[in-house]
Amino acid sequence: MKTWTSGMLAVSLAGHDKGTLYVVLKEKSGSAPGQEESASSVKERDFDAYVLLADGKRRTLDHPKRKKAKHIQVITHIPEQISPLMREITLDAHVRKILKEYRGYQMESISGNAL
Repeated sequence: MKTWTSGMLAVSLAGHDKGTLYVVLKEKSGSAPGQEESASSVKERDFDAYVLLADGKRRTLDHPKRKKAKHIQVITHIPEQISPLMREITLDAHVRKILKEYRGYQMESISGNAL
């Protein structure tokens, strides 16, 4: 079962970018480059589904990161002030602003719990 959609936030769980926060752009199913797609079941194809991710700096909207869906963790709780921003992603600046707002929200949550 798919647990993410375009416009959500996700954290990388594996690879050299482990722990990096991204915005999910879209799903891109299929096999990895250089691999031929065999007759596999739907379950296996979902397992090999890829997601395109952007952070607005290193990974832009024009050159997103392609990562297996099983190697990301979707952030399900999106603050109310960020939700409207997620609907209008057309520039890398929008992606950077969303990620900056979310990191600020995280810091508020952490400092609020410490009191």
